[in-house]
Formats: sequence, C-alpha cells, structure tokens
Amino acid sequence: MSTIAQKLLLSAAIAASGMAIAEQSTTQVAEAPSVMAGGSQFYKDKAEGWFWYKDPPKEVKKKVEKKKELPPPPPPPAEKPVEVKAEPVKPKGPPVGSVAWIKVNLPLYRDRAIDDPSDENVQAYYYLQRLMMDKANKFAERSTSVIMRDPFLDEDSRRPVATYAANTMNRESSKRKETVLKDLADRVGLFYFFKSDCALCVEQAGVLQGLSFKTGIPILPVSLDGKPLDQNIYSEYRIDDGQAKKLKIYNAPALALAIPPDKTEIVGYGAVTQDVLENRILMVARDNGIISHQMFASTQPFTDNGLLTMDDAKDLSEEDLKDPNVLVEHLRNQLAQKTALEGM
Repeated sequence: MSTIAQKLLLSAAIAASGMAIAEQSTTQVAEAPSVMAGGSQFYKDKAEGWFWYKDPPKEVKKKVEKKKELPPPPPPPAEKPVEVKAEPVKPKGPPVGSVAWIKVNLPLYRDRAIDDPSDENVQAYYYLQRLMMDKANKFAERSTSVIMRDPFLDEDSRRPVATYAANTMNRESSKRKETVLKDLADRVGLFYFFKSDCALCVEQAGVLQGLSFKTGIPILPVSLDGKPLDQNIYSEYRIDDGQAKKLKIYNAPALALAIPPDKTEIVGYGAVTQDVLENRILMVARDNGIISHQMFASTQPFTDNGLLTMDDAKDLSEEDLKDPNVLVEHLRNQLAQKTALEGM
C-alpha cells in the first residue's frame, strides 16, 4: 500500500474515532445537568446559592385517609300490631218509666212539645207526666199503710192531727210546764238588759212581769245606759258593770238565765214572747242538768219517742245499708232504746 493510501486510512480512522468520542460526550452532557460556572443551568438556579447541594425531590406519598367505619344502621322498628279498638260499652241507662228515667226525659218531652206543639208531642208529654203522678200516688198510698202500723213513723203518735186531741195535749203540757218552771224559781233567775230609750224594752218588761207572776222566777233588771226604763218599770235596777260585754250583749232588750253559783246562759237577743221564753228557759235548764230529759219532755206538746242521729247508723256496714230489712230493724231498735231511756 502506498504511503498516500495509508494516510487516508489513518485519517479516516481518526475521524471515526473522534466522532464516536464526540457522540459519547454529547450523550453524557445531555444526561447530567451542567453545574459548572458558565453553564446555563448554573445561571438558572442561582437563587439557590453557589454549589448548594440539593437532594433529589422525594416522592410525596399521598396519605390515604382511612375511612371511619360507620356503625351499622339500626334495624327498622318492628311494626306494631294494629290494635283494634273495641267500641266503648255505653253505660246502661235507668229502666224506662223509672223515676230516674222520667227525671231525664220529662224535660225533653216538654221542650219538644213547646217547640213543636203538635197533638202527638203534647199528648206524649202529658202521658209521661201522668205516669209520674200515678207513681207518686201509689207511693203515698203505700206510705200511709206502712206508717200507720209503725209507732216510730206515725207522727200522730207524737203530735195528734185531730184538733180536740191537739188541744188536750196543749193543756196537759202547759200544766206540766208551769209546774216545772215554778220548781225552777228557787234555783234560777233571769237577767233583763235594757236601755232607757228603748221602746221594745218596755214591751219586753210587760212579758217578764207576766212570767214572774205565773212562775215566780225572779227578774234581775240591768240598765245598759245607767238610766231607768221608761214608765218607771223595774225602778229597782242595777247598772251594767261589764256583764253585758262578757255576754256579748250590744243591743237591748236581751235576756240571760242566771244559774248559781257562777253560770249565765243567753236565752234571747231581742224581744221574745212568753211561750218562747218559757221553753228556752226549760231547754237551758235541761242542758245544764237542772232538770232531767224526761221532765223536759213532759212539758212539750208532743210525745217524745226519740230522735235519730248520724251516730245511730255508724255500726251499719255497706252491705247492711243496701238491705232495707236490716236497716229498718237497726234504726227501730235504736229508737226503742231511746224511748225506754226517756221513760225511766
């Protein structure tokens, strides 16, 4: 091979070698960013300072928030069984034609007849009224039959209705009353409170004079204003020294029964008749034990066969009260015992 050819081959080899090196260098430069002074990357990152080492960016791991497990939904409410409401039982009303039924319905029949006064409505009202009247008549007849056979129910046995019998009882009771009052004359006295300018006091003084003359009960006149009574009745009187206030007497005339040794009972605020006054004196005497219950009963114009009170039924049970036979027998026995005690 000539020298010229060898040179050409050598040049070609060198050229090929140079191209390979240049290509390799170019690849390396492209793969690594320039950090040398004068490089474009150097000027681009100048805010980070000279030769500042920077770690490559780390992959940001996204936090995966775990979803909170929600509690399971509550089970649906159990369906309530449909309650079948029974129709309320209407209370049974009173029997047709009974007093309770008539009391409810008679006003309805009356109002209907007034609003619509047809022959039928008016007749219905009056027939219903007739029914009630007939029931009352039957009750009255039966009452007469029952009462006349029971001495504790027959009021004629206590106070006769016949005029002659009533007058006879009045005379007998008046005699016994006068006897008892005369017997009291030595044990009681009657305070008479008056005022000098009181017209009723004068009238009451006349009644007291009659009582004193009939029974002998002493009258003790007391002047509330310190002056004598008009017409100079009861000229010998005493002046009130606090007795009226103690007895709560503020007006005249007033009467009080003096019961020795130290008791006084009011028998009248105001004017009263002689009969009323006599009976009140007897009642106060009985209540204070001066006369017996039997003696008081003898002065009354009726026969005392006892009085029923609430205490007489306190021993009866609910079942006893529902049984008319038990109720009647119990109350009759109570009255019989009281009559026996009064007669002793």
